[in-house]
Amino acid sequence: MMTRVLVIGAGLGGLTLAHALVRAGLDVAVYEADDGTGERAQGYRIGLAPPALEALRTGLPSRLYELAEATSGSLTGPGLLFDERLTLLSSDLPGPEEARAFDRQVLRQILLGDLDGRVAFGKRLTSCTEAADGTVIAFFSDGTQATGDVLVGADGGNSAVRRRLVPEVELVDAGLCGAMGRTPATDRFLALVPGRGTMVKGPGITLMLGRMQFGREPSEAAAELVPGLPMPRRESYVRWVLLLPPDHPATVTPGREDAREPVLELIDGWHPDLRDLVRGADMSAMGRSKVFDRPMPPWPVGRITLLGDAAHLTPASGGNGATTAMRDAVQLSARLAEVDQGRRDLLSALAEYQHDLLERGNAAVEAGRRAVPRFVPAGGDAR
Repeated sequence: MMTRVLVIGAGLGGLTLAHALVRAGLDVAVYEADDGTGERAQGYRIGLAPPALEALRTGLPSRLYELAEATSGSLTGPGLLFDERLTLLSSDLPGPEEARAFDRQVLRQILLGDLDGRVAFGKRLTSCTEAADGTVIAFFSDGTQATGDVLVGADGGNSAVRRRLVPEVELVDAGLCGAMGRTPATDRFLALVPGRGTMVKGPGITLMLGRMQFGREPSEAAAELVPGLPMPRRESYVRWVLLLPPDHPATVTPGREDAREPVLELIDGWHPDLRDLVRGADMSAMGRSKVFDRPMPPWPVGRITLLGDAAHLTPASGGNGATTAMRDAVQLSARLAEVDQGRRDLLSALAEYQHDLLERGNAAVEAGRRAVPRFVPAGGDAR
């Protein structure tokens, strides 16, 4: 009998898992709390390291992988460090040498392709349980439920599945605060980021810049490579993140919608190119990042497990979290395929997956914690 997997959360990790399971011949259904595909902005550009690219290559149908590759951007070239007047301080900032840049929303739209009605939106999980007959049941806020053989919590840092499995683990302030923006790519602004990334260090403030220069415009590439796949037109841009000390007055009321003026006030006197970059941006409000308050511990092995940020919420990830989630996805798919083929029993497969997940995920979180001091502005702390 074909193994049926319920995936809670249609983020990058959950959708990568869904594709890998479909390719392995398993039955999968994905349940997403948001009402539609446009609800999950979750930032702009991310860099995916080779393990994530290999996970996409392994899990996706070839035409979707070709589209992902075609729309990605280069991350080659030096990492630069400037002061607020754009005086060059260093040209050898550490960073990934072989990663590729992806727009989160474009990549998610690609991952939603070819799933043939397997993704249901507006399904907010309220609880889940293992039944006496060896199945798992998911209950949703709209009064519906779903039954399967395995349930995977891929529902992010605020995971309802994690709260059931590991209720003692809570979210805490990561000590990273600020605002994010996306500014259309002009020659003037692209010159600020000639390589894999640029850091600008001002008094008590850090500005991070990254280019998202699409290899091909996404809607045009989709029309040719995956006809019928919905894809909005998207122009290349420079993504920037302004980081502040966690006790800075501008972070007292995170989530404020009028973030542009406070950001411009904070960089008053900076180089005109940087101020105009902010002035011309589509931007997110002020916010604070969260992490788990401890390394994720093991939980009793059963038919309910975790994936991605639900198990390892990484600070200062720069794509580290997405890369780790995609590695989780291909590993879990491989273990479940072995079960479906009768080569091993389910619980031993899930125990092996959990062991590898915790080793991989906690290492990624620790790497993120070690990286935080590079981003926290002078006068702040990593807490």
